[in-house]
Amino acid sequence: MKRHGNVEILDLKGQPEDVTALIDCQHYFPAYHMNKSHWFTVCLDGSVSDEEIFPLINESYSRAK
Repeated sequence: MKRHGNVEILDLKGQPEDVTALIDCQHYFPAYHMNKSHWFTVCLDGSVSDEEIFPLINESYSRAK
């Protein structure tokens, strides 16, 4: 699906195998400007629920320490 305009994003850190499994290029994208094996980008356009994002944020926070 092509989107036009600006959208908020969130970059998160995860285990490489989890990042690979998440990337679908619709809701989750490779974080091209970060280390692509550990980081991914979440599109915050409402297509990913808060209940799905919050555990990813917690995991990312624990990895960044």
